[in-house]
Amino acid sequence: MKIIIIGATTGIGRSLAELYISQGHEVTITGRRTELLEALKNSFPNQTIHTSTMDVADITKTRQTIQLLADTYGGFDLIIINAGVGFPKASFEEEIKTIDINARGFVGIAQWAYEYFKTKGGGQLVGVSSLAAVRSSPYAPEYHATKAFVSSYMEGLRLRSKKYKHEITVTDIRPGFVDTPMTKQNKGMFWVATPEKAAKQIAHAIAAKKNVAYITKRYVFLAILMKLLPEWLLAKIF
Repeated sequence: MKIIIIGATTGIGRSLAELYISQGHEVTITGRRTELLEALKNSFPNQTIHTSTMDVADITKTRQTIQLLADTYGGFDLIIINAGVGFPKASFEEEIKTIDINARGFVGIAQWAYEYFKTKGGGQLVGVSSLAAVRSSPYAPEYHATKAFVSSYMEGLRLRSKKYKHEITVTDIRPGFVDTPMTKQNKGMFWVATPEKAAKQIAHAIAAKKNVAYITKRYVFLAILMKLLPEWLLAKIF
């Protein structure tokens, strides 16, 4: 299977890339830091791995780059969008950057991927949103809002595929707390998974062609609870 992972330099993306590479798939990895991409590639000297440095905030260039990668390496069967940012106590500029990368950047890739698979006759698009998509918070409303946007957009693409029989599987991955560089800033984390454990559960959900998958699986219970809580209680808990 030919796979591209957008955002594979650290954390979940890197562990997912390592898992698929170890299984013998032809994997293309992208990210902003070239040295981390090359380090990952060099750790698997006997496998076919392609790398491309990319900043998803630059939507036009990103779409052109993915098209070039597809043309160069014979296309993709599975496209995983994992790129995203989050800031503790974000400034206005950081809130805008979060929106540019997590929402606008995501759409730039997801819309291209859907049209690509529609032309191809099928495929699987995977977006990594978050448990944060379920409800907002007083600390990072911009982050929660972008993840809710990602989940809603993927649901719309999934409905489109079913309505028009495009044969495109759209999977929404919603991780809870995973031990990654981005979550180091968080306090009071619980049920924290390693990136390796998260990657295994994500790969299983992808193979099963799930619509939505919480990572780790136990977070589905917290998601249900969060949906039921009234705002006044949610404010006290946070």
